[in-house]
Amino acid sequence: MALLNLGSEDPNLRSVAYNLLYALTTTFNLRIEGQLLETSGLCIPANNTIFIVSISKTLAANEHHLTLEFLEECITGFSKITIELKHLCLEYMTPWLPNLKRFCKRSDETKRYKLMVVLDKLINMTITEKQMYPSIQAKVWGNIGQVEDLIDCVLDSFTKIFVQLQTSVMGSGQPRTEVMADTVVALASANVKLVSAKVIERLCRILDKTCLSPTPTLEKHLMWDDIVILTRYLLMLSFNNCLDVATNLPALFHIITLLVSTGPLPLRASIHGLVINILHSLCTCSQLKFSDETQKVLHLGLIEFTLPKYYQMFGISKVKSAAVTAFRSSYRERPQGQNMDSMPLTALEAITDALLEIMEACMKDIPNCKWLEEWTKKTRIFALKENPALQPRAMVVFGCISKQTATILNHIIYLLKLLAGAVMAVKEPSSTSSLLLIESIVIALTRLQPLLPHKCHLLHKLLFWVAIAVLQLDEVSLYAAGLGLLEQNIHTLDAHGVFNNESPEQVLMAVREPLEEWHFKQMDHSVGLSFKFNFNFALVGHLLKGFRHPNNTTISRTIRILNMMLEIIAKHRNVDMFDVNVESVPYLAALLPVSEEVRSRCSIRRGTQHLNDILDMDNSVFVTLPMPKTSPKKARSPAHKATAAIAAAAMKPQRSLDSSLQRQPPCNSDKSPLKQHKSLDLPQPGTIRPPRSVETSPSSDNERRHRSERRTSGNVVVPHARTERKVSTPSENVLLNEEVLTDPPIQALLLTVMATLVRNLNEPESGILYEYLAEASQVFPQVFPIVHQLLDSKIVSVLKSCPNQATLCAVQSIIQNTLNSDECPQQQPKYLQSIGFGGLWRFSSQFAQMAQIRSNAELFVNFLEALIDQISPPDDRSSSSSRSSLRGAQNLTGASLSSSLSSLDTHHTRVDIDQLDLSSSLGAGRSRHCSANQVPKQRSMGSYTPQRRSALSAEDR
Repeated sequence: MALLNLGSEDPNLRSVAYNLLYALTTTFNLRIEGQLLETSGLCIPANNTIFIVSISKTLAANEHHLTLEFLEECITGFSKITIELKHLCLEYMTPWLPNLKRFCKRSDETKRYKLMVVLDKLINMTITEKQMYPSIQAKVWGNIGQVEDLIDCVLDSFTKIFVQLQTSVMGSGQPRTEVMADTVVALASANVKLVSAKVIERLCRILDKTCLSPTPTLEKHLMWDDIVILTRYLLMLSFNNCLDVATNLPALFHIITLLVSTGPLPLRASIHGLVINILHSLCTCSQLKFSDETQKVLHLGLIEFTLPKYYQMFGISKVKSAAVTAFRSSYRERPQGQNMDSMPLTALEAITDALLEIMEACMKDIPNCKWLEEWTKKTRIFALKENPALQPRAMVVFGCISKQTATILNHIIYLLKLLAGAVMAVKEPSSTSSLLLIESIVIALTRLQPLLPHKCHLLHKLLFWVAIAVLQLDEVSLYAAGLGLLEQNIHTLDAHGVFNNESPEQVLMAVREPLEEWHFKQMDHSVGLSFKFNFNFALVGHLLKGFRHPNNTTISRTIRILNMMLEIIAKHRNVDMFDVNVESVPYLAALLPVSEEVRSRCSIRRGTQHLNDILDMDNSVFVTLPMPKTSPKKARSPAHKATAAIAAAAMKPQRSLDSSLQRQPPCNSDKSPLKQHKSLDLPQPGTIRPPRSVETSPSSDNERRHRSERRTSGNVVVPHARTERKVSTPSENVLLNEEVLTDPPIQALLLTVMATLVRNLNEPESGILYEYLAEASQVFPQVFPIVHQLLDSKIVSVLKSCPNQATLCAVQSIIQNTLNSDECPQQQPKYLQSIGFGGLWRFSSQFAQMAQIRSNAELFVNFLEALIDQISPPDDRSSSSSRSSLRGAQNLTGASLSSSLSSLDTHHTRVDIDQLDLSSSLGAGRSRHCSANQVPKQRSMGSYTPQRRSALSAEDR
């Protein structure tokens, strides 16, 4: 009261206030150092601010125990005085603010409570005094920001008041929260390093505490409000390098990757704005001097993060301006009608890669910079802590930024253990978070595998089977992640030269042998795709599902893997990439509907002119087609009945369609290279193809193998002999070549792959496949009935509604050839099951439900545990507690699996295959199985036994 009235306009009041001040110092023995003396008639000028401030400074320095009471009285009377006296009050309040640090010790709760009361009143004064707002920010919070010990208490008060304002009415709450955010900037103005470090450290500590009581999402955590508020403060401090990016960049990138695309729209926009401001600070920071090349990277980053694709990744694709959105809406309340989808981990992977590129570019110009090491350390801690909301994110980031090769083997083994636990958790009812964790671990394995040393041959090869096992879980997001791991694995093995001297089948099947009987055989049986019978068709069976994936990136990756396998096989066999052989034909068939180059290089022998001849007949094929005569005692076969039913279903509309097509100009055979070649050794239309003998002599068998082996040098084909088939001419590189595809099982699998593609793809995409199937119906008449059930419904649909003339020609040719054939019908499921491929068409259908994923989880876990036992050091094997618990689960199912093992053994023996009811029509005399690499050894048609290695190399062990 005395200091305030010393600034009054009334001279008498100033004199009275002076004498009162002297009386107080004398009575309470306040150490004023003789600056005061009571005098009557003392003339005190109105402009005595300097004197008042000096008295306040002396009292604040000597009587600090009066600080709380003095400041509280100043704040209480602040709203009742004039604007002039308010400025004076701020002047003599300032010297007392540093004394507040004496009351922030947690040991004295009473003093700390009084301190918090004073801070709360200062905050409320800042919010309510709009006219004094700039002065309060500068005088009060600018000085408090210089006191290091006060920052934590101030942030506590800020957080509490911020939450109270957010829960208040929106009309008055939102402007007040903006005042709070601006106050943080004033707090940091005097000491940028101190305040920014405190805010960042506090946010990291809160994120770490969420691991103590984890929730499915951060929004449901009790500390969510604190996270939102501190993130808001980071945004306000990020402009003009108030976050000290030179010191705090690793922690800032760590926070961004954990919070990106999280929470309501304003928070997502704030994280995006934080990234932009950090890059801007790097460009303008005077502490850091970057080269022109680094500056160019930073400028490109500023442009890149404003592109629509990054708006999509940050979860703000529907906003026009991220900056406006970040400052406009509430942080706690979600706007009505706003759909907040969870962030795909692939988007986080892309954002992390972009941030990593920026950090690495800057580190080149900073000697002994350890930014990346600090970021990796922070991320690794979260990646290894159980927290459904943050662990998957940290796992992906760790895989992207980890560069240490010394400990990479231990990291991968530990990730495999985590993967086993996560897959086991899928069996629980609330398994959504487990699926996300599984996906993140697979992505991390994908990114870490290139760091694995070349000498770890065994682990590199086993990761291929880990990827296959992930695909077999048959879940949409996991399939995409598993496909990425598969692509990286094949690329890494190829880069190491593993496939230079051996085919992929030989290399990868060899590492299965120790685990074949107890693990791989069960896994193959569960999906109905036998790698042991035919490696390449089993791999293609897993890849066909990629064409059904809703994400175009996954479809493109599927096509890349198919092409990569073709290149590897061609390199190993020393032939052209599009050479048709028993190893390449599965991949060529799978690429038919998506690759124009495959269609042009792997032609059909019969051009479409033969198919057009069907339409040039005088009457419809369904009316005048001569039917084969059957014995009165022999009933019509089910295959003919099925085909006749198809014809009957489409007869009425087809007659009018045929007449209309006859009036159209014939198909132009010059439009596509697929329609230029006729086969001279195929029967003419309308004739019944006689059954071919499937007996093969050793000499003819060797001659075929000799023709299929050739070398290429660059783009020039160098033949071994005159009779060798050249691959550079499409007319000679025929996909459906009965001289190359001699084994009925290979023929059946090839037709099933094409029929499965027809079944799963749309009409325009599958149109070309009908032409190849029409060719197959004549080239492989004994095997073609196997795919009747897959084609029936599609053929009826084409005949009723397809407008494409070439497709109609092909379908009519299929029906005609089937009616002309006397081959016995094949029961497709029974035959494919007998060779281990009962799931070839079924696995490539729609993705499975959660119940089926849970049923495959136990097999996957048992396989992972056995794999870890195989690659871990002996000491780790005996001391692993997690492995022993899962091994107990494996023992519980041992009895139930023994019966399936015995049944599986019967499916892959020579005796059972030879005794099939279908053997007469498929060529009972042929017992040689064309393996994927066409080795000259004779093999059983129903069993594939790769060349067994007596022992693994020392490095592999």
